[in-house]
Amino acid sequence: NMTSFVAYKSLMLPFLLLGKNSIFLSDALITPHPKTQLSPVKLLPSLDVNHEYSISRSESMRQLFLPAAAAALLFIPTSSASAMYENAPVRPTDVESGNDTAAISSSPGSTSLPSGVSYEDLRPGTGDIVSEGKRVNIQWVLKRSNGYYVDSSERNDGVPFIFTVGDPRGAIAGLDEGIRGMRVNGIRRIIIPPNLSYVDGVEDDKPGPVPMGFGPKQRMRRVMTLLKDIPGESVLLDVKATRVQ
Repeated sequence: NMTSFVAYKSLMLPFLLLGKNSIFLSDALITPHPKTQLSPVKLLPSLDVNHEYSISRSESMRQLFLPAAAAALLFIPTSSASAMYENAPVRPTDVESGNDTAAISSSPGSTSLPSGVSYEDLRPGTGDIVSEGKRVNIQWVLKRSNGYYVDSSERNDGVPFIFTVGDPRGAIAGLDEGIRGMRVNGIRRIIIPPNLSYVDGVEDDKPGPVPMGFGPKQRMRRVMTLLKDIPGESVLLDVKATRVQ
């Protein structure tokens, strides 16, 4: 498509440096692809691309990398999980502390359970209540306790995680406990100690919501193997209940 075509051209420019002090801009980089029929893209308006130019290496690097960086920024997607928080309040402590666990533990609206799970409703719901034996659909965002993003349902095409409350094969234990009592359309932030999270692993058939893809799975494996005994380390789940049956 048009955007990936332009980004590709910009990012490939640095590899055209030839020799120590000169570059050659190939006509191939401004010629429309035969399948896309795109108009020619002039990335360096100050240069005539029909000839070879000799310019200083530092100047060539500046002229080449700046358009590449600008193009790359244009195609970096925004957080796919942001839609879940629409109309939910944002507390100043979330931004100032840089630590979502600290923000919850110091919040007057938080609830701590004997198991070590704690939660806070970012937005109270108005629908049916989640309770034992109910089948619930949730949208979710998974982070580490320091707020580091791991994965979300919206990044995976918005497919909800569906489980039956009380079924140990459904959700990880901390989610199963922390979601009880919330209402449909509400958003709840749940802080889960490692021993109540992904103790059975992050394979697709394990209690979820399971992060998808190699990278997100590896991040959670690292928490469960290397960081689980570090004080304060935990798993953060923001969940939005969308349906209860």
